[in-house]
Amino acid sequence: MSDERGLATRKLALTALFICFAASLSALETMLPPICPIAGVRVGLGNVVTLFILYIGGRWGGREVLTVSILRCFTAALITGSLMNAAYGLMGGLFACGAMLAVRRIFPKNKEENGITPRFLFDLSYIPFTGIAGAIAHIIGQLLTAVIFYGTLSVLAYTPILMASAVIGGAFTGACTMLLLKKLPRKWVDFVRNCG
Repeated sequence: MSDERGLATRKLALTALFICFAASLSALETMLPPICPIAGVRVGLGNVVTLFILYIGGRWGGREVLTVSILRCFTAALITGSLMNAAYGLMGGLFACGAMLAVRRIFPKNKEENGITPRFLFDLSYIPFTGIAGAIAHIIGQLLTAVIFYGTLSVLAYTPILMASAVIGGAFTGACTMLLLKKLPRKWVDFVRNCG
């Protein structure tokens, strides 16, 4: 029983750490000079944390991805002082999580070879594609929120540019996550994976 409590406590602490780290990356990105003069065009650095949790496996799954994604939006909004960002981020985050979970399921899993269990259940080479799917879904969620807030479809005029930025940003964050998972020492990955 004490072991279970210890694992649960470690997982709670790690989840809080992931939320803070993702929110800090998101907030930092809003404070940096824009990479494009069009509002809403961002790389989405906070998504690196979401993808990390999505692909690390073990005791981390869809529920944890959703928890971190939602709470990251509110935490980032508190840091930046923008409740409007929370609304956009929440809707975009929900759409992105759904898309990334769905896309991860359709990609092939690593198979056991010669009795050796693969280090990761899911093939890490597909993470950039998962990142792109999440980024595109995030933009769709944000555009839907903008249409509801402003009551006009004219905001959809930005769709082509936002989608292009989503593909680039999603591929970038996916590649960063893939490199992070591959380069982290195995003992660290195993520690995070087995907490919970």
